[in-house]
Amino acid sequence: MERYKEHKWSGEKGKKFGHAGRVNGPYELAAGQEAAVCQDCHAVYQSKRWFFDGNLYDKLAGAGKVRQVVCPTCRKIKDHYVEGYLTLSGEFWVQHQEEIVKLLEKEAGKVGKRNCADRIVRMIPEADSKLVVETTTEKLAQHLGRTIFKAYKGALSFRWGEPNRFVRVYWTR
Repeated sequence: MERYKEHKWSGEKGKKFGHAGRVNGPYELAAGQEAAVCQDCHAVYQSKRWFFDGNLYDKLAGAGKVRQVVCPTCRKIKDHYVEGYLTLSGEFWVQHQEEIVKLLEKEAGKVGKRNCADRIVRMIPEADSKLVVETTTEKLAQHLGRTIFKAYKGALSFRWGEPNRFVRVYWTR
């Protein structure tokens, strides 16, 4: 506890104990961008956030005034920029593969409707009876791991990377 006494809070947000504060990611749009639509997934950027709205997309895309871009999530998928890994293994996984994959896809679809940044990049079956699910955000990997745990129990563990936003989630049964 002694080492924390030398650190004084300066009153600035994000400056306590050497925290760097909020950092804009490399996939964010440039400052000052008001509205845009993604040409790949048809997401809409408005009021500093991305979301899905089919009617608004049709209206904005047809107007010609709004920029057609590739959204940060689609760029992450193209660049294979993964922030979360979910690894499924064990005898139970081998016996119930189809059922579990359907659950993962359904849950990722529900989460993706709320937040278009949360998507599965790909699912990779491995030779030693494992499945690795790569996600665009660490939150989605955690959410999918918890969903599998709630449905089928088993053992669930998380390992976070310190400097970056990154997580590995392991489920086995």
